[in-house]
Amino acid sequence: MPPRRTVALSQERIVAACLELVESGGPGALTFRNIGRHLGVDATAVYRHFRDKDDLVRALADRLYEEALDGFAPGEDWLDTVRDAAMRVYRAFAGHPQAAVLAASRSTRRESEINAIEVLLDALRQGGFEPPEAARYERALGDHVLAWAAFEASFVMLPSEVREGDAGAPLVYAAQSRDRYPRLAECAPHLPPVTVPQFETALEIFLVGLRTLAPERPPKPVGAEPAGQD
Repeated sequence: MPPRRTVALSQERIVAACLELVESGGPGALTFRNIGRHLGVDATAVYRHFRDKDDLVRALADRLYEEALDGFAPGEDWLDTVRDAAMRVYRAFAGHPQAAVLAASRSTRRESEINAIEVLLDALRQGGFEPPEAARYERALGDHVLAWAAFEASFVMLPSEVREGDAGAPLVYAAQSRDRYPRLAECAPHLPPVTVPQFETALEIFLVGLRTLAPERPPKPVGAEPAGQD
């Protein structure tokens, strides 16, 4: 029997395999045995790069942040930077719904997530926010983006017959009594289909809030001392 071919492994190659497995087989497919089989190695070889499944999930989440920031450049306006970064992260996670279900609630503590946090914090500081506010709003925005991505992912993963039933919801709303639900009756023709994501609308509402809260001060240069400090 010929010797088994040696396969060169790296964290990047393993994470790519994880993404392929999860997208084809769902979150339950992410096991060390499946990863090893997919890569043509023994499962113990994967353990040399990742301690456990949690380590793998965090690396998978960070891979989505890496995808989100690929080709990213800050905009001329701080709010445009926030918008672009948020849309990129949302699209990366929502574009991989099976992985998003596993990864959207996790803090990776890895380079790509840290880069994304730095991008948003810098944009908020450029908008004039002091560090306490910038930190709070960055966290709120990050949770907002990932929650929407996870919501969309959970809908996509529903059985097709369930999704079809939910897609008919606007028709049910439109059929309600005008006397009992007058506002619903006047707005029903304009209700967006359940199958059409409304993240961009939700993001714009968030950005209007940021614009309203932004101090009327010049943008903060990198390394500037917070207000009130010598």
